[in-house]
Amino acid sequence: LVAGHFRSRVRAARVLLAAMGPPPAVDPASLREWVDLHGAEIARADEIIAARLADPKNFGDHTCMSLCDDVFGIVRQSVVGEGGDGCSSVLLLGEACSGKTHAVEWCIARLRDAQRSLVVLRAYGRSYASDAECVRHLVTQVADQLPEQPRGNASFEQIMEWLRKVLTDRFKTATAAIIVLDRFEHFCSRARQTLLYNLFDIAQEVGVKLSIIGISEKMDVMNMMEKRIKSRFSMRHLHAFRPTSMEDLVPVLMSKFRLPAGCELKGSFKFEFARRVEAALQAKTHQWQHHLELGRTPTWFLWQCVPVASLFHDAAAATDAAPAAKRQRLGEGSPGCLPSASGEEVRALLLSSLSEAEHIVLLALFRIRSRQASATLAKVLYEVQLLHQGGGFVAAFASDRYCAAFDRLRQMRLVELSSAGAGETPERYLPCQSLVNHIFHDLVMDLERVAGGSRTASLPWNPLRALPQVVQQWASRQRS
Repeated sequence: LVAGHFRSRVRAARVLLAAMGPPPAVDPASLREWVDLHGAEIARADEIIAARLADPKNFGDHTCMSLCDDVFGIVRQSVVGEGGDGCSSVLLLGEACSGKTHAVEWCIARLRDAQRSLVVLRAYGRSYASDAECVRHLVTQVADQLPEQPRGNASFEQIMEWLRKVLTDRFKTATAAIIVLDRFEHFCSRARQTLLYNLFDIAQEVGVKLSIIGISEKMDVMNMMEKRIKSRFSMRHLHAFRPTSMEDLVPVLMSKFRLPAGCELKGSFKFEFARRVEAALQAKTHQWQHHLELGRTPTWFLWQCVPVASLFHDAAAATDAAPAAKRQRLGEGSPGCLPSASGEEVRALLLSSLSEAEHIVLLALFRIRSRQASATLAKVLYEVQLLHQGGGFVAAFASDRYCAAFDRLRQMRLVELSSAGAGETPERYLPCQSLVNHIFHDLVMDLERVAGGSRTASLPWNPLRALPQVVQQWASRQRS
């Protein structure tokens, strides 16, 4: 009933929006006048939006209702008792920031409305050194006071028996439970996968309806599961995707910028605020298309739009900006010109100004080329991710950082992207190559000579020497 009522409201809203038509283009004059007139209200709206964005429990409306409906329908069969055998499972697959956790939290919130006694347990795969630690974490979520627990050297069977007793006591007042397993692939990498095997057994013994929701970024995670686990999991696979067009991205951003119904601002202002925000976002279509093709996350676009006052200013300024004057041709007498600089010297100057992230991207391209393999941005990101996760590089891996570095290298013409036969292939998967691989070959060889004990480097200048030691070792490891 809850899901049906919500879907009917969504359909009614869509019909109303369709009748209203697309948002009008931003008129810079009227927008600037409106911003000046409502400056105080916009500042207050920015405060409200900032507080909502800072709240980790505030997910807002989900824009992919088909995914939410699918998850809701599968889980409801178990926890509400609408068909099924009392136990069900679903696996959500997709890249980071594609809306998997958002969809799960949306469904849990709706299920709590229909089943007040619902118990929700959460486990995070990469946070535990052993299955015993995971069990202890699950117990702390269902027990008001942590009961006497087994000793640290207790066997896994003793710990599972402890969990069984705790759940039996807790489920005296509950009839349904959901277990959310984030980073599901880590649970599949455990020896014999005993924890997964015992979860359904415990649920059946204590007489509770159980649904397990797995979340993973690895598309082949099911291949990691043992046969006995697959036979117990009636698991369906659902896929979540990042926005790839402005038509998909704008609703995601609008779900974050929409003012809540209970705020003190007037309804007429909230309606006009939403209309102008959507029009300002649509005005960025040309500017953001390249970033969408690079596979940037919605979070990256979100932080380009806050505070909203700056978004309004950019929308008005971009439209009525005066056309740029024709650039004067540079000659030998022009200041700052290097008439005698060759192409190689220009590239050397560019290399001296590169950031650490840009050097790492070029080194990743060099490593891939050394293996006689074709390179794409996706392969580069995976190569760099291995450096962060297993190469001893302490900095956290952020794909957006290296996508931006890749884009800057393209603009400097140090990296070339092939467009032959691309069709609709995203830039993330198009073949690419470094135009300075031969220079990096000499730079890496110089690092190897220094690491081999040479007292003096053969090159008087090597920008790779300024990189962290672990990155220097990673650069030459491909050749060792």
